[in-house]
Amino acid sequence: MEKVQELYNTGFELHKQGKLEEAEKIYQEVLKTDADNLNTIFMMANLKYQQHRFSQAEKFIKRALQISKNVRFYDLLTRIKLEQKEYKTAIETAVQGLRIEPENFELNFNIALAFKNYGEYELALKFYKRAEKLRPDLFLVPYNMSSVYFFLGKPHDSTNAMRRALELNPGNDELKYFLSLSLFRGKNYHEGLKLFESRLCRKTAILSQAKLFPAQFAAAKEWRGEDISDKTVFVFYEAGFGDVIEYARYLPLLKQRCKKLLFKPQQELAELFKENPLGIDEIITYDIDPNDFDFQIFVPMLSLPYLLELDESNMFVSPDGYIVSNPVKKEKFKQAFFNNDKIKIGIKWQGNTASETDRVIDTEAFTPLFSLPNTQFYSFQTGDGAEEIEKIKMHTPIIDLGKEFENFSDTAAALDNLDFVVCNDTSLMHLAGALGKKGCMLLPMDYNWRWHLDMSHNDWYHGIKMFKQIKNGDWAAPVKELYQELSKIIN
Repeated sequence: MEKVQELYNTGFELHKQGKLEEAEKIYQEVLKTDADNLNTIFMMANLKYQQHRFSQAEKFIKRALQISKNVRFYDLLTRIKLEQKEYKTAIETAVQGLRIEPENFELNFNIALAFKNYGEYELALKFYKRAEKLRPDLFLVPYNMSSVYFFLGKPHDSTNAMRRALELNPGNDELKYFLSLSLFRGKNYHEGLKLFESRLCRKTAILSQAKLFPAQFAAAKEWRGEDISDKTVFVFYEAGFGDVIEYARYLPLLKQRCKKLLFKPQQELAELFKENPLGIDEIITYDIDPNDFDFQIFVPMLSLPYLLELDESNMFVSPDGYIVSNPVKKEKFKQAFFNNDKIKIGIKWQGNTASETDRVIDTEAFTPLFSLPNTQFYSFQTGDGAEEIEKIKMHTPIIDLGKEFENFSDTAAALDNLDFVVCNDTSLMHLAGALGKKGCMLLPMDYNWRWHLDMSHNDWYHGIKMFKQIKNGDWAAPVKELYQELSKIIN
């Protein structure tokens, strides 16, 4: 047995060093000699968990539980079930552990997380409060409580929880960023905009542009709000297409402050902004030689409201129609696809899923809309998700426009022929709002901060109405509400 212990110790040291494959080989040697070695079985479960091999991790930890009803084992199995999104089983597992040790922090924290993901927000809050009493020093607890309060319709408590998290970890830029979003949601831009400067995409945007134009950035400086009346200013995009379309409303205000304004949007937006100058003197695209332009001041785009000293009283300039479509392209699309006397409704169900998948609408949810009289539906879906149009064709003769678009100038021209646009929270809705079109936006339960708390009014785009999920993942209720709204308008 002494040799087995030495072997285990060797495996454990390799495990601590992150040498998982080597550690696994040693652990397997131990188990050949001592099949019920509890420590080794537990460490194998941990190792498989670290490798994201959750099914294998589950087998090992259940094997450990057959030998001993240890609280640590219940906690690991709870975490495995959370990773597998088996929230009901995660709750049941954590309950078994809490019967043994009710004051175990990890189990209270993880059962709260399971209840949160399961949609049982009152119970999630109950266990987060228990966890907070056990570890009042840990910022992760109020950080997670913040979203639970929001789901429970308590935005003030949500913001206060995020404030507590930041007090416990004051140097954490991510917490500053999330507090800014919580403040924005409550329309407190006066306090939120400064905290919003800690966002990661701002730093990423500066680094990426500095890498592209090293000589210019070495000679220039970031604008901090000083007088720039005699300066050439370079504004560059950050975040997504929708963010850039939304924040383009501030470019004319910046132009009033500077001598010359250069702007670099994403390539897909370049043609649209060439058709909509908005005070821009020159659009910088990827095919421009870096030596062909120069500037003294640079600005990441989402910093404009803060640097222009705006707040909730004057943030929402130009709510409608600050973008126009290309009239030649608009007519071309009209003749090709819109030359009918029906009510023309464009739909889209999926945007960028790299960071958020809860915005994606199940196309089956649109089905009730297809019974609306005298309507013609058009798909504006591009890229991932476009294959879903085949399901829609089983319910209505939808026209697929997504494959016609080369850039946002094309999309804008097609959009301008619609009577309504219906879609998720995506760049298409920002473009529709900027064009001054009427539209309906379907929002998940955990919706983006910019749509604020009052769903009856859209501060950014007055023509766009909002319909929010009542239950996480369920699109039926907002679509039913949307159907009733469109029925009134059509009739």
